[in-house]
Amino acid sequence: MAAFNYAQNLYDDALKPRILRSLIDEHIPEEKQQLRNPLVLEHVVSAIKTHELLSERVVQSGDNKKLIEKWKSSVDLWIDRVMMLVSSNMPDKCWAGICLLGVTCEVCSSERFLASYSVWLQKLLSHLQASSGSSFVKLACCGSISDLLTRLSGFSNMKRDGSSHATKILLPVLKLIQEDSSDAEGAVNLLCTVLNSFPLSVQKNYDSAEAAIVTKLMSGKCNTKMVKKLALCLSLLPKSRGDADSWSLMIQKVIIAINLLLNDSFQGLEEETKTMRALVPQGMDPPAPLGGLTIFDISNKSTKLERVSMASISSLMLCCSTMLTTSYPVQAKVPVRLLLMLVERVLMVDGSLTQTLYPTITAMQQEHVCLELPVQHSHSLDILCGIVKEARSQLLPHATHIIRIVTEYLRKCVLPDLRIKLYGLIKLMLLSMGVGLSLYIAEDVVNNASIDLESAGDRDGDARSLSESMQKKRKHEMTVMSFGNQAQTNYSPKSPIPIAVKIAALEALETLLTVGGASGSNSWRTSVDSLVITVATDACKGGWIRPANDFNNSHNISANWADFQLASLRALLASLLSPGRIRPPYLAHGLELYRKGKQETGTKLAEFCAHALMALEVLIHPRAIPLIDFGSSIDYSISGVKDRFTENYTYSGAQKHNVFPGGTSRNAPEIPESEDDDLYEKWVKDNDGNQPHVTVQENNETTPQQAEKVVSVEVSSVAEVVVHENKGKGILVETQPIEEVNRQSETQSQTVDLRVSDNIVTCDLETKDKPTVSGSVGGTSFKFDLGVNDDPMDEIPDIVDAEPDSDDD
Repeated sequence: MAAFNYAQNLYDDALKPRILRSLIDEHIPEEKQQLRNPLVLEHVVSAIKTHELLSERVVQSGDNKKLIEKWKSSVDLWIDRVMMLVSSNMPDKCWAGICLLGVTCEVCSSERFLASYSVWLQKLLSHLQASSGSSFVKLACCGSISDLLTRLSGFSNMKRDGSSHATKILLPVLKLIQEDSSDAEGAVNLLCTVLNSFPLSVQKNYDSAEAAIVTKLMSGKCNTKMVKKLALCLSLLPKSRGDADSWSLMIQKVIIAINLLLNDSFQGLEEETKTMRALVPQGMDPPAPLGGLTIFDISNKSTKLERVSMASISSLMLCCSTMLTTSYPVQAKVPVRLLLMLVERVLMVDGSLTQTLYPTITAMQQEHVCLELPVQHSHSLDILCGIVKEARSQLLPHATHIIRIVTEYLRKCVLPDLRIKLYGLIKLMLLSMGVGLSLYIAEDVVNNASIDLESAGDRDGDARSLSESMQKKRKHEMTVMSFGNQAQTNYSPKSPIPIAVKIAALEALETLLTVGGASGSNSWRTSVDSLVITVATDACKGGWIRPANDFNNSHNISANWADFQLASLRALLASLLSPGRIRPPYLAHGLELYRKGKQETGTKLAEFCAHALMALEVLIHPRAIPLIDFGSSIDYSISGVKDRFTENYTYSGAQKHNVFPGGTSRNAPEIPESEDDDLYEKWVKDNDGNQPHVTVQENNETTPQQAEKVVSVEVSSVAEVVVHENKGKGILVETQPIEEVNRQSETQSQTVDLRVSDNIVTCDLETKDKPTVSGSVGGTSFKFDLGVNDDPMDEIPDIVDAEPDSDDD
C-alpha cells in the first residue's frame, strides 16, 4: 500500500519526512559504514534547505497528529545519525558530521534548537579544545560553532546564556589564532562572530584578545584575506567594552604604532619625520602600546625584515579604514587631525630619495618600500573616504587640509588603480561638501581629467588633442606648479591610459558639473563643456558596440567600451543641464547623439538616452504654465466662443503680462476685426455679476498739445484687463496683479490712458500724437512719458511675435 501512497503535490507536508528518510538511507552512513563520497553532502544540504526538511512546521490538529509524529521521528533519526558521525574517530566522518551539525543548527525548528543546542555546543567544543586532531576538523568545528552562536543570538531571552557559553570557547579560539596553522582563519571568523553576537563575553579577556590579534597581524605571515579578517576583529574589539573611549583609544594606539614603523621605514625618503609628540595631546601621557608590544618590539629592525615592517604598516592602515567604516553601538570621537597627518605623510612619499649628500637607506630597503607603497597609498585613500563619509558636515574645519592633500596627490598619482580610487574620493567630497569645495578643486580636477581623456577617441591608442587652444593651455599651465617652497611636476602618463581611468575621470567631471557647474568660472566651464562634447562625439563616432579589447582594458575587465560611451553621455547631459551664463552651445549636437543612442533598444545606453531626451525637453520647449486656469472659471453661452477668445486674449501668469495679439501674425491666421468685435461683445453681454464688467468711455479732455483718449476698465480681483479702441492692433501692457478682496461683491477700478511709449508698443497706431500712459493700481499712481522714435520697429521687444501692419492695409 505504501507504493500507492501518493502526495498531493510538491508542497505537501506529508512528502517531507519521506524525502528526509530517503536521504538518510542513501547518503548518511551508519557507524560501521564508510563515507562513500563527501561531495554528495552538498546535494544533501541543498535538499534540506530547499524543502525545509528539518523545520517540522505542521499545523497542530487531529488530522495532522500522525504526520507530526512521523516527521518528528524522521528528524530524530537525522540528529542521531549526525551525532554519531561527530563522535566518530575517523577524520572524514567526523568532519562530515560537524558540517551537517552546523546546517542543522541553522534550519531546525526553534523548539528543537533551544532544547539541544547546549549538548551540541559541548560536543563541538571538545573537538576544538583537543590538542591533537585534524586541522580540517577544527576548521569545520569553528564554522559550526559560529552558526550555532549566530542562531542563538536571535533569541532575545538567551543573551546571558549565550555570553556564558561564548566565554568557554574564547581561550581555545585565541590559542588557535596564535598558531601557525590553516585553522587560524576559522578561529578568526569565530572570534568575529563572538564579538558581533555576544561582545560582553570578551570583556574579561580584552587584553589577551588584543595581543593575539596584533601579534598575528604584525607577524607578516598572513595572506591578504587573513589580514582583512584580523583588521575586522581588531575594529570590533572595542565593542566588548561598549564605550566611546575604548574605540578612540584603540584607533589612537593604531596610529601611534603606524608612525613608529614609518619612522624607520621612511628614513631617507621624506624630508622630516612626524614625532610622537604630535600624536599625543599636550599634557597627557601616551597610551599603552598596541597589543602590549613595547616600542622596541614594534620598531626593532634587528628582529624584523624591512618587508615585514612595510607589510605591518599596510595591515595597521587597513585597521584604521576598517574602524572608520564598521558600525559601533555608541557615538565615538574620531581623531580626524591625527588621521589626516598620517594620510598626508604616507601619500607624499613616492620612493624618491631626499636631497642629501649621503643616502641613509640602502637600495634593497628602497625596493621593499616601493613594493609596498601602492598598497599603503590605497589604504590612505580608503581612510580619507571613511573620514568624508562619517564626518560629513563636521569635516568643514579640516576641509582645507583635505583639499591640499588631494590636489597634491592628484598631480603625482600615476598608477591607474589609485587614480580610479582618487577620482571616486573627489566625487564623494563634492557630494558631501557641496559647491564650496568645487571653487577650490575644480581647476585641478579639470586639468587632470583633460589629460586622462585627451586620447579617448583614438582607436589605436594614439593621443589626439581635443583642440589647439586646450592643448596649448595644458602645455603652458600643467608643466610645473609651485606648492609652498617646492616645485613639483604635474601628472604626465607615460603609457596608454586604461579605459577604467577615463570612466572615472568622466564621472568626476559629471559630479563637478552637477554640484558646482553654476558657479564655474569661464576659465574651466568652457573647457569642460568643450571637452565633454568632444569625448562623447569621439566615443560614439564608430558605433554603439565596441569589443572590450579595443583599448587597454587589462586593469578592469568589467569596464568595457559600452560603459565608456554611457559615462561620456552622462557627463554630456550634466554639461547641458548644468546652469550657466549662456545657453548650452552644444545642445543641438547633444540631442543628435541622444536621438541616435535611443535607437539601440534593449541596452542601458538606450534607456539613458531616452531619459536624457526627456530631461532636455525643457531646454528645447521652455514652458511657463500658470498654476490656475483663469479661463475655466468663465461660462460661455455660445459654443466655440471660449476657445477663440482664449486663443487671442491670453494671460501669462509667469511673466505678469497681459497680451492682446492682433493684426497680422506669423503663427496664426488673421481674424477679421468684425469677428473680434462680435466675440468681445457677446462675451461682455453674457458675463455674469462675478466676472469683470468692462465699459468703454470717451474722454474728450484735451491738453494744450494734444487730445487724450481715456479708457476706463473695471477689473475684478482675479486679473486686469486693458481694452483700447484700436481694434485688431496688438498692445503689450505690463501690469501688476491686484490682490483679491472679495470676489462676490467688491471690485477695483482702473483707469488707463493709452499713449505711445518706449515700454508699451503698438504695431500701427492710427494717431500720430505722442500719448502717455498713466493710471493707478492698488492705491499707487504711475505715469510714463514716452517719446516717439524715428524707427518704431527698433523698440519692439523680442517677446512680441507679430508683424507690423502696413499703412496700405
